[in-house]
Parts: sequence; C-alpha cells; structure tokens
Amino acid sequence: MEFASFEQALAVCINAGDGTDEQEEAMHYCVEHAPPELREEIKRQFLAAKEARALGACSHDHHSCNCGCD
Repeated sequence: MEFASFEQALAVCINAGDGTDEQEEAMHYCVEHAPPELREEIKRQFLAAKEARALGACSHDHHSCNCGCD
C-alpha cells in the first residue's frame, strides 16, 4: 500500500482492523515518516503492539473497551 503523507498513514493505522496487513503497513510508514518529535514514541508503540500480538494479547486499553479479552 502506498501513502501520500504521514497523516494519511496515521488515519489508516487508526481505522484499520487491529493486526491487519493494512495496519501493519501504515504503522511501518508512520515509523519511517513521522515528524522527529513523534518518531520515537510511535516506534515504541509499534513495537509494543507487535509484541502483544505475538503473545496473543490485544494492544488496547481494557479499562475503556470492555472487550473481554483481558
């Protein structure tokens, strides 16, 4: 998938299904093209989400979603 801007990739990242290829591609784009002041935070979030998925855990806040997966 190709992105025209960081903002477009960020919107896809937020709106795509968790763990989908589309979200993964958007996250990679965001890590590479984020403004310098955001790059490290985005990279940290991306790696934490990737690790959580690998362990079979979801990567969102259970206190507000009531998803039942905690």
